[in-house]
Amino acid sequence: MLNIKIEIMKKLVFLLSSIFFVGFLSAQECVFYYPKTQGATLEYKSFDKKDKLTGRSTQKVKEIIENGDVLKATIEYQSFDAKGKELGINEYTVKCENGIYSVDMRSFLDAQTMASYKDMKIDITSNSLEMPSEMKVGDQLKEGKLVVSISSEGMPIMTMTTTISDRKVDARESVTTEAGTFECFKITYTITTKMMIGMRFEAAEWYAEGIGSVKTESYSKGNKMSSTLLTGIKKQ
Repeated sequence: MLNIKIEIMKKLVFLLSSIFFVGFLSAQECVFYYPKTQGATLEYKSFDKKDKLTGRSTQKVKEIIENGDVLKATIEYQSFDAKGKELGINEYTVKCENGIYSVDMRSFLDAQTMASYKDMKIDITSNSLEMPSEMKVGDQLKEGKLVVSISSEGMPIMTMTTTISDRKVDARESVTTEAGTFECFKITYTITTKMMIGMRFEAAEWYAEGIGSVKTESYSKGNKMSSTLLTGIKKQ
């Protein structure tokens, strides 16, 4: 009887140790959906529903900070029109912590629109869009929200609200662009914006580990309205 109890205790200790070890690994591991190199730059081209070029943009890893188990990067987003004229610059952060990759909803701010309000007071509240490291097809992901309030001399001008909802890991697909071929998670979601009037459309985005967004498409009532493709990668 004593030997049986000892064996049971050994198995329990082994089981608990295994659970702790797996949990410890899960807390440390984190899939990063951006290059982990400071100065690395991703180049994109955007197109309308007829695949006509409407602009291009760059996303540069401006700074990488690693503090213990937390990896954080500041991304500088610069946009240009179809003729190469600069439209504006924006910054946002991405982070990996405890197995969760997150991107600040400020990444959805349009640099050109924000530049037109540069002489006014702008208050921004936002949360982050999360992508867990153990992400798999069929997973439902948390929604994100961005609220921009603009005022002048103490008087409110307008409030813009953007909500990303119905986020789902739709598929695992290989995507080929000018920049190469990438294994991606396809994430679909709904974008709702409210300002003077409300707008709602669907979108799909393909993410590759160590790269980030490879392709994005937006739809209205099932019809493709626009797309953005990764066209170049520069790593310093």
